[in-house]
Amino acid sequence: MMRKFEYKTIKIEPKGFWGTKLDEDRIDEILNELGAQGWELVSMQDLEIGGSSW
Repeated sequence: MMRKFEYKTIKIEPKGFWGTKLDEDRIDEILNELGAQGWELVSMQDLEIGGSSW
């Protein structure tokens, strides 16, 4: 029997005047909601824009 996989991609946008502030509490909330639905975080990608990385 072939295993079936599902994929989900989410993008968490930074906030603030220059778009460089991440809300760690909101990230935890999003990831915990997805975890409760049965999703497992397997990968993250950090973005670099204008010399800033998050």
